[in-house]
Amino acid sequence: MHALSMIVTFVAVLALVGCSEAPKGENVVGEKGEPGQPGPAGGKGDKGEKGEKGDKGDSGTPGTTLRVVSPQSSTASCQTDEIMISAYCTGTFSAYPLVPLTNGARCGANPNSTTLRVTIVCAKR
Repeated sequence: MHALSMIVTFVAVLALVGCSEAPKGENVVGEKGEPGQPGPAGGKGDKGEKGEKGDKGDSGTPGTTLRVVSPQSSTASCQTDEIMISAYCTGTFSAYPLVPLTNGARCGANPNSTTLRVTIVCAKR
């Protein structure tokens, strides 16, 4: 009886082994699925190399032209295409003697004074 159970067991093992093998030569591929959600952003990368020097830019607009007028007298005026933007007096005086004029300035009441001097700054209009 022991021999018979061995034979039955052997046949059962062969039958099971034959059933467990997948068919050879067949690659079964399913349909392509939808793409997944994007992953989280990665960390900051390393600094890149220095780029090449750029082209020279266009010239800017010229700034305001200033002219300082400091005569050896107490009266000074700007040219007709200029405007006075500043004036001050130098010399000896007890009260500040600056007198603004239409396009210039005078220091004191006497235009021929030798003790007072005026300095003005003129700008192009």
